[in-house]
Amino acid sequence: MTPVNTVLAAPDASLGQGLGAVGLSSLAATGCIVLIIAIRNRSKPLRKHFEDRRPLAGLAAVTGILFMFAGGTWRMIAQGTHNLSASALNDPNVVAGLTPAGTALILTTLAFLPEWQRRIPPAFFGLGAGVSWGLAGAFWGILFKLIGAMLGKLA
Repeated sequence: MTPVNTVLAAPDASLGQGLGAVGLSSLAATGCIVLIIAIRNRSKPLRKHFEDRRPLAGLAAVTGILFMFAGGTWRMIAQGTHNLSASALNDPNVVAGLTPAGTALILTTLAFLPEWQRRIPPAFFGLGAGVSWGLAGAFWGILFKLIGAMLGKLA
């Protein structure tokens, strides 16, 4: 009788998957939940990190990028938010001849610079800014693809 070598191996997981085989859609759902909890400001762990509105805007921008990479319904939600925030800017009476890069700059400015009293405006403009970075190209496109690649490694 010949001996049989038995090898016990771990499940197949590449080194690029930080959380295992989670998937972009699951990350998008988690990002949406964390964003809602951060907006409501009812969680102690999130409250200390998102007390200032700028990290909240950053979380929303990353969530918007994650929505775009996840595709499907998540992409439609992100594009709808972007279209809603950008449509007011594209009115010729507000800013005539606005380019996608200009939209990205204005939405990023609205998300990060004002001292918002409420938590919804920086989250709203941050989500729209994250989407607009992908549409604008140049520096904004590099930022969009860099964050998307890092999120893709988690999934």
